[in-house]
Amino acid sequence: MLSLKEREERKSQLGASEIYKILNFDSEDCQQLWALKVGLRDYEELDNDAITAGNILEEDCLKFYEQSSGNKLIFNERIEDKNVQGLVVSLDAREEKTSIPIENKVINQETFNKWIAKRSFNAEWNGLKLNIPKSYYCQVQIQIATLGTDKGILNVNTLTDEEQEDPINVVITDLHNKQIVIKRDNEIIDELETRAKYMLNCMKYKKRPNENDFLEKYKF
Repeated sequence: MLSLKEREERKSQLGASEIYKILNFDSEDCQQLWALKVGLRDYEELDNDAITAGNILEEDCLKFYEQSSGNKLIFNERIEDKNVQGLVVSLDAREEKTSIPIENKVINQETFNKWIAKRSFNAEWNGLKLNIPKSYYCQVQIQIATLGTDKGILNVNTLTDEEQEDPINVVITDLHNKQIVIKRDNEIIDELETRAKYMLNCMKYKKRPNENDFLEKYKF
């Protein structure tokens, strides 16, 4: 949970977890994000079973990553993108030697099953092609860009319905843990950083973002 000071600070910043919302400036997600940043909406604390399980198990999940991969991790850093002032990533962890970002997620096993790709895919795990949500994909891409690496890891830990209802008693094993490799995508990074610059400008001057306005100013 963010403190009041942290909430105020982040009103002038754009976070990696928010970046997918600016893929279309006319979308409801983007318009609500802008309204939040300029003080027209109040901050809402999200709360559901998945978030609760994630909060309880995050430390265990990341420790399992350390043990199974043999890579020591550095935890809970906030780092600003070198190319875009005001674009900040909040890292669950990164590898100490390589700086590869590790984004930890705790989800239901059924949710993971839906990620298995029939055609197009944007990530792989143990040779299994996956189509992970755009929100996760974009978040990790901005982390990759900020840290200057060639890949990132989506450290997904899947729970059964019963485990999700009682996460405090879950012991993370290789049956839960799936270390999904996401390769650097320079095209999407360039697009996201360009969009972030426009969004941050709209936040600064309290100008409502508009997709056509962005395209005219940054694309044509």
